[in-house]
Amino acid sequence: MASIDRTAYPRFKRVVSAREIAESFTPSEDETGWARSKTTSDGHLLALVVLLKCYQRLGYFPKLADVPDAVVSYVRSMLGVADSVVAGHESERTLWRHREFVRTRLGVVYEPARVRGWRRRLFGRQR
Repeated sequence: MASIDRTAYPRFKRVVSAREIAESFTPSEDETGWARSKTTSDGHLLALVVLLKCYQRLGYFPKLADVPDAVVSYVRSMLGVADSVVAGHESERTLWRHREFVRTRLGVVYEPARVRGWRRRLFGRQR
């Protein structure tokens, strides 16, 4: 059986090793500068970089609550923000804007209508 991180729907392991965190979640200087130019608060900066690194690693945006604390703490320390800073969005609008920033940076096209049509053709009508 394939390990959970090698499936079609990768998820975080129950325990994420320090090595994996360092390899997958260390933001580059360019990524950090980009994120700082898109945000106005440390909480949004942390949330945006966590979303970016998670999307790069998993291929989708997990809920911030599902990201292991060790990953968030590591990214927080790499950004040099206070331990009291929480990764979060005050509104859905900010979350959607951050997701769009990440998609644009990574060249990902978001076309939900096209995906739903593809899914219907493959699997029939689904809700």
